[in-house]
Amino acid sequence: MPPLTAVAEIGSYGERVAAAFVRRNGYRVLTRNFASERGEIDLICRDGDTLVFVEVRSRTGEQFGRPAESIDARKVEAVRATAQDYLKLLKRDDIPHRFDAVEVRLKVGEVPVCTLLQNFFA
Repeated sequence: MPPLTAVAEIGSYGERVAAAFVRRNGYRVLTRNFASERGEIDLICRDGDTLVFVEVRSRTGEQFGRPAESIDARKVEAVRATAQDYLKLLKRDDIPHRFDAVEVRLKVGEVPVCTLLQNFFA
C-alpha cells in the first residue's frame, strides 16, 4: 500500500481495493459511487441473481474499532434510500437485493486486508 495522507485518499484507495476484492469473490461490479439526492453507495454489484449494495469502510488502524463499526444508523438509512432510488431508475423494485459491507484494513508497506460482511444490514 502506498502512503496515504488524506481521509479522501484512504477512502478512494479502499474502494478500489474493495472492488477488486469482491470481483475475486465472484461479484460483478456494476457501478461505483452511485449518488442520488438522498445519499451515495460505494459499490453496486451482482452476486448471481442478487443485486448487492456495498458500503466500503477503510481504516489504517483499529484504535477506533473495526471499520464496519463506523456504519451508523444514519448511513444505513441513506444507503437504503439511495438503493431505492437506484431500483427506481431500473424500473425494477422487485429485484432480489441485499446490503453488504467490506472492511478494508490498510497499513503502509503491507497488503490490504479485506473482510466481506454479507447481509450486513437489512
